[in-house]
Amino acid sequence: MATEPTILIVEDDPAIAEGLRAFLESENFLVEHCDDGGAAVDRALELLPDVLLLDLSLPRRNGLDICRDLRGRGFIKPILMLTSRSEQIDKVLGLESGADDYITKPFDLRELLARVRAHTRSFQRTAQTATPAAEAQNYNRRLLAIMFTDIKDYAKMMNANEQRAVRLVGLHNRLLQEEIKGHGGQVAEIIGDAFVATFGSAVRSVECGLAVQKKLAEYNQQQPETEQVHVRIGIHLGDVLEHADGKLAGDSVNIAARLQQIATPGCVTVSDSVFIAIRHKIDCHAASLGERFVKNIQDPVVIYELSL
Repeated sequence: MATEPTILIVEDDPAIAEGLRAFLESENFLVEHCDDGGAAVDRALELLPDVLLLDLSLPRRNGLDICRDLRGRGFIKPILMLTSRSEQIDKVLGLESGADDYITKPFDLRELLARVRAHTRSFQRTAQTATPAAEAQNYNRRLLAIMFTDIKDYAKMMNANEQRAVRLVGLHNRLLQEEIKGHGGQVAEIIGDAFVATFGSAVRSVECGLAVQKKLAEYNQQQPETEQVHVRIGIHLGDVLEHADGKLAGDSVNIAARLQQIATPGCVTVSDSVFIAIRHKIDCHAASLGERFVKNIQDPVVIYELSL
């Protein structure tokens, strides 16, 4: 009998993990197990399993955070959440964090098997239609300003009070979508609390970022600390590969993502390509942060921090 795809189980309950392993191996799957949320992302990226079965309540890091991190790092294989949390809000959070399915405990093993195989078939069909030649034809090269945004301490917000965090993320999402659209940009992707947007103009992208920070600052001044939303924004101008479905690829995208990661909340962090394009065109304070090496980019990037 042919060997089925590899499955990584991220589960800290040894009885559940061993039960899943025994059942799935009896169905000819290759099964790996990780019981630590803190090591789950590295293990998944190292193994690249065909299916990830992910618990929510884990030591050191919760499943929602793990799922968002994996999707942000380009993990595209099916993620199925297995959890005892059965409230509607939990299901919404799980699916919006990037999961492909949400299964509550206790679950029927045969139904789980059917779901695993269904998601595997769906992914394989998608992969088979995306041949290298087709991929090349579906990409366009464009010079774009790429904006990455992210809410500071979102995981802590979620752990402290999930319903409040969902409400604040909704407020944040409405503001981002309104400002991006109002400044002529397009939302390329939303990953939980993170936005990826593109602009045909570097000036408009920075104006959008500064407008978002200004409105959030005004909102935060009227709110207690627990109700405040602080956002990191990074923008880079460069050549990108834009897929027909709006997905972006290339070094320019990676640079924008790294700028967001090192950005100061309340400011807009930009590369020198953006700064040169907007200099003398926008009334804002600019501070040079010098050259920085960012992950997976060979040459250093000159960085500026902009604020009103």
